[in-house]
Amino acid sequence: MGSENIRFIALDMDGTILDDEYRISEAVSRTLGSCKALGKKIIISTGRVRSSAAKHVEGKIQVDGFVCSNGADVYLGGFEPILEKHMDESLSRGLVQLSRRHESHFHAFIGDTWYYETERPYTAFYARRTGLEGIKLDFDSLRVLAFTKVLFIDDHERLLPIESELRSSYGGRVQIMYSSPKMLEVVVQGVSKASGLEACVRALGGSLSETMAFGDAENDEDMILAVGIGVAMGNASPDLKAKADFVAPGVDEDGVAVFLKDYFAI
Repeated sequence: MGSENIRFIALDMDGTILDDEYRISEAVSRTLGSCKALGKKIIISTGRVRSSAAKHVEGKIQVDGFVCSNGADVYLGGFEPILEKHMDESLSRGLVQLSRRHESHFHAFIGDTWYYETERPYTAFYARRTGLEGIKLDFDSLRVLAFTKVLFIDDHERLLPIESELRSSYGGRVQIMYSSPKMLEVVVQGVSKASGLEACVRALGGSLSETMAFGDAENDEDMILAVGIGVAMGNASPDLKAKADFVAPGVDEDGVAVFLKDYFAI
């Protein structure tokens, strides 16, 4: 596909444009600015909620659209909402009950705020990762529950029985994915980065066939397979790299910048 046919660039954040210290390099920021000068539109496609995504790209990247919470919330660049797909009351309450049967960190997002019941070893990790402080409470104290998404965070082997129970109890009602080996994310069935990205690109006057997408994790796979050009990072799993159209250098090598400079000859 010729470079002139790509009008949109979709970017996962963690492990793609954010390094282990949650920073965007000057090379990536500068190269995306050059792509904007060519008329390309930049879309952030992330598991993060709006406030966390905005905090990390502000002053670094001029963004035309945000696909947040793995596709549950979609916005145009000024955070004008164009799509919202959240969990209903019964599903939200059921996931709380499931979480109480396990000792892994669990939290749920309502809007841009995350709530949790019990302090676990990974609670502080998530606060540092997002730059957002959670609120500790009893979920039973909330009159209405309509979660945007929920997360279980723990060592991978401790997440496997949780994943198994989620699939057996809620397999037809939820979409389950790993954003990293230690982070198991759950959204309502039918939500994905691919579905959110399609809505965002359509609102911007384009199509997925005109889109290039970068990612490194399991929750990026459907997006990478759905677009015109799917690019896995060098730090992605062998499985994702095998399915992508191209493999860029890793995030620590400014892989997004390296690939875009070569592809668009900038």
